[in-house]
Amino acid sequence: MFSFAVYGENQAMQLTISQMKNSTWTDQDISYSIYVATVINTGTSMVYDATITPESNFNIQRRSDLWKLDFVEAIPKDLQHAKLHFPQYISQIGLAFNTTFTFGYITKGSEPAIFSITDLVYTK
Repeated sequence: MFSFAVYGENQAMQLTISQMKNSTWTDQDISYSIYVATVINTGTSMVYDATITPESNFNIQRRSDLWKLDFVEAIPKDLQHAKLHFPQYISQIGLAFNTTFTFGYITKGSEPAIFSITDLVYTK
């Protein structure tokens, strides 16, 4: 399992992402992996959105290789570095203290993606 935390403007506003590899396979000598990531709000404030940016190991080949996160740009130029954000249903209801949502992706390779999280939104 791979996990990291992101702090907002104060320590009480925090998101944590943990990832688990679901499966791996090889096709024509290229390894692919499916990861399921869980985002949890461990802070005290409701979070309505955040920008999630892949920093490395996010080698998706097509838009359908990512689910339950939305692209910030309608048509990103570079899928591997495209900015992502919460799905619409989370943005509408918010992510309360100690609640989670999951997203998943298929990546070329066997290592989990490294994400940074910025621009947390605390109000609708």
